[in-house]
Amino acid sequence: MTTTPFHFKQANRFIPHILLVGIGIGTANYIINGTLNWVQWCIQSLSTSLIIGYTLVVIGLNISWFTAIFKSKLKVYLFIALTFFGIGVFATEVEHFIRSLIFQTQQFVPFSSGNMYFFNGIISLILGFSFFQNQILKTKNIKFNPPEEAETAKPINDTASITSIPVKQGENIFLIPIDDIVCFEAFDNYSFAYTHKAEKKLCDYSLLFLEKRLNSNFSRIHRKYIINKQYIKKITPHLNGRYIIDFTTNQETITSSKSYAPTIRKLIKIE
Repeated sequence: MTTTPFHFKQANRFIPHILLVGIGIGTANYIINGTLNWVQWCIQSLSTSLIIGYTLVVIGLNISWFTAIFKSKLKVYLFIALTFFGIGVFATEVEHFIRSLIFQTQQFVPFSSGNMYFFNGIISLILGFSFFQNQILKTKNIKFNPPEEAETAKPINDTASITSIPVKQGENIFLIPIDDIVCFEAFDNYSFAYTHKAEKKLCDYSLLFLEKRLNSNFSRIHRKYIINKQYIKKITPHLNGRYIIDFTTNQETITSSKSYAPTIRKLIKIE
């Protein structure tokens, strides 16, 4: 059964890189500003690099977990924006703590670093969204899809197709019969499954995996959508070889893309 756990182990492989960045920043600060010795600058920069860098990598490697918790892209992006900025503020306060209480170069007064909070918060925010969207990180993410997805696509019989879809709801995994699915919508490396009861469920399977393993009732009509022809109510011609698909359920209409016009014509048996 496929699950969507929260992963720290995958992020640990980036720790050497994060430490190297911290040492590099510390060395640069020492060359530019000699108020602290090299070791002191490196310790301070390493703390910042670990706090910001490790947190951002962990978040970037757990996209599916956050998606399952917050359900919508808007909530996910709002949460990570606040988290990234907050991490930058926290890292600034740790720097201040190290300078004051460990190196004793100044008196420690909580939250007295002024514009540095805003500066580090913005830097963390920019780096965070870069990590979150970076395709390299996504490919390093743990793969929930079966290893067969890496194989070359090939036709399969309905007897080899999947009969149910595992979906995440809180801490539980439910199996939804494939015949209850109206359509699938792509979401990063995963997908949303829409049921005949107008429920939207996060699925760990990508559309690539689903396209190769769904039975003949399902057709891909857009790079973002796979539909179940059993729930089609009406197909209406649209502009430039596209079609609007209405469903028998409360599912919103979907417009096909021009490149999938042959698939639609096959569905409605246009010769």
